[in-house]
Amino acid sequence: MSVVVNDVVMKYGDFEAVQGISMEVPEGTIHGLIGENGAGKTTLIKCLMGIYKPVSGEVLVDGENVYENPKVKARIGFVADSNKYFPTYRLGKMVKFFQGVYEKFDTNKIKELNQIFKLDMNKRVSELSKGQQMRFAFMLNLAANTDILIMDEPTSGIDAIAKKELFSVLIKEVEERNLTVIISSHNIIELEKICDSVTMIKGGKVITQNGMDDVIGNVRKFNYAFADGAPEEFLKHPKLINYTNVGNIYTVIFEGITDEEVEEINKYNPSFTEELRVNLEEVFVYTNGGDSVEK
Repeated sequence: MSVVVNDVVMKYGDFEAVQGISMEVPEGTIHGLIGENGAGKTTLIKCLMGIYKPVSGEVLVDGENVYENPKVKARIGFVADSNKYFPTYRLGKMVKFFQGVYEKFDTNKIKELNQIFKLDMNKRVSELSKGQQMRFAFMLNLAANTDILIMDEPTSGIDAIAKKELFSVLIKEVEERNLTVIISSHNIIELEKICDSVTMIKGGKVITQNGMDDVIGNVRKFNYAFADGAPEEFLKHPKLINYTNVGNIYTVIFEGITDEEVEEINKYNPSFTEELRVNLEEVFVYTNGGDSVEK
């Protein structure tokens, strides 16, 4: 199932938490949602879940509006950043509760997943650590066999080995049954490894959105050496968004620069040029205004 967000606006009183966000997540792909605390991610997720009705705009799942649509909501799973469920329930009883809610719930899948995550089904929910709660929520939602899975900080409190196992299982589900995933996380390095596309938001607005390779490829980093220091005109380049220097070596960040424009920089006669790899975390920092250059 595909997810389409059309120009969604959401307000709390006079405060506009989401300001005209649009995005599209094709079926069978993983889409990352990135932003600082207070950027509007959680509000957008609640609109995606059909919990909030946008002030304007719409969220469509396979062309149907998700708000007040039980048929569509039944096909969406949700792993929240805090998953306590019913604290006094034992895990086995919680599984039976989910089985009664979701038509396609597969108890055999719970058993298979628990061979990986190793939770004691006789424990009460309240006895689980945060990391165990996240693993249990993940198991329940995969066993529910929904067509869409929305995850908010799903690796919070989980150790490195469990994270690797969780993402391995998630990717397998996407590949085998065309599961559509929207995942919000502060761990941007993890998202870079698994996401097909990404939306970055700031102050309730989209600042960057595209396929993962295109988002990363739009920001380029170079080392330049200038015998007499970098020319002022070079440092004022319209696409230069950040630079640092140690002596005559300048590490420079460009946004949206073309190969032709890179070639033109040779007119400043650098004595050394080297292009460096950029990761998604750096893209987020620089496009979000971190250490930006004033011009």
